[in-house]
Amino acid sequence: MDGQTAAGMRYWTYGHGRRGTFLLVHGWCCDHDFMAPLARHLATRQARVIAVDMPGHGASPPPADGYGVTAMAGHLRAFAGALDLRRVFVLGHSLGGVWSLQAAAGDRERFTGLGLLDSAVAGPPGSAAAIAQVAASLREDTSGTVRESIVRSYFPPYSDPRLVERVVAATARPSTEVAYAPIAGLADWIAAEGDVAALRRWDRPLLFVGSNAPFADYARLAELAPQAFIGQTVGSGHFVQLQVPAQVDAMVDRYLEVTG
Repeated sequence: MDGQTAAGMRYWTYGHGRRGTFLLVHGWCCDHDFMAPLARHLATRQARVIAVDMPGHGASPPPADGYGVTAMAGHLRAFAGALDLRRVFVLGHSLGGVWSLQAAAGDRERFTGLGLLDSAVAGPPGSAAAIAQVAASLREDTSGTVRESIVRSYFPPYSDPRLVERVVAATARPSTEVAYAPIAGLADWIAAEGDVAALRRWDRPLLFVGSNAPFADYARLAELAPQAFIGQTVGSGHFVQLQVPAQVDAMVDRYLEVTG
């Protein structure tokens, strides 16, 4: 499980099986540790399980081409190519799911499965403008108070306070640029209907796991991706893989069972 590097990205391997590859992608202001519970579960399937630090996050250096969705998805594709990964099920949390969707839709030969954990795709009208406002507030947030407020809002009041504080501390580590630039890139991508185009290109089953306040409009998601398996967790905020890992594990297992 020691970290290694490929295509300029640090990664950790949790399983060494031969039954396909799971590529796990963390979300906004996070790193590979946020995907560790799911990685450990998937490693029991005798599959290769890889969790990455995306460019500018965790132990990976900043990207030279910025934090736009297309650029970050390109890094994911380059990473998969550098390791010659095949039959990849890419599963991303939050913004990591957005990057995963764009990457998978652009290389359907290499990526054969797709899972999104509470990602901002197929949102309601006005989503792009709302996300742009968040990005603007984060750009001026040199003290980190706005970022902390956003992260705390992702947890219901009954959440384990130890988990909340651990996540707050971890998401405070990245720079101000890493906090706002990927969100600004997301706003631009949504405004250009990048999610619509990617969901339509990905004409295979996908898994979407939502939280108590999902970013996606489920009806719109089902319309854009009628092959989607849409599930919602019970009693969880945005960090579903940390707050209710058993529920997420069960939905991923069922998706894999049904899709073969």
